[in-house]
Amino acid sequence: MLETSKDLLWLLLGISIFMIACFSSWVIYQIGRSIKGINNIIQKGQSIANSVDQGVKELKDKSGHAAAYISLFIKGGLEILKSLQNRREKNKSRSKK
Repeated sequence: MLETSKDLLWLLLGISIFMIACFSSWVIYQIGRSIKGINNIIQKGQSIANSVDQGVKELKDKSGHAAAYISLFIKGGLEILKSLQNRREKNKSRSKK
């Protein structure tokens, strides 16, 4: 089988090339898995960002409607305060006489 040192050289070269090919394949596979993991993380991040964006839009829509009611309540409250001040002034003017 191994008649000369050249045969041993060829055998060792073949084994080393096979080992390099196996190692390169393993490295490429691990790089692919890492890229896939990063892609999954990015997709989850995008879905979370989209959910937050949708929630903010809904909150903005609801707060816009609530703002209209709040302004009515504020105007009503101001009118009530004005009427209370008028009553107090009338009561003060009556008590002075």
